[in-house]
Amino acid sequence: MSEVREKEVLNVEETGEFLGFAPYTIREKARDGEIPGRKIGGEWRFSRRRLLEWIEEGDREQVRV
Repeated sequence: MSEVREKEVLNVEETGEFLGFAPYTIREKARDGEIPGRKIGGEWRFSRRRLLEWIEEGDREQVRV
């Protein structure tokens, strides 16, 4: 897990480990635009920094509700 924490660009499996979701769920959420990601060469890639920002944005929205 420490290697995943240090990498800036994560693949589907690493993102699943990072967020606690199965790889299938990560692909599905990325395809639906629910999580920030980008398809590069047919493979999904995720910015660790952007994922953290996305989580923080969700936390702020929940506080407003």
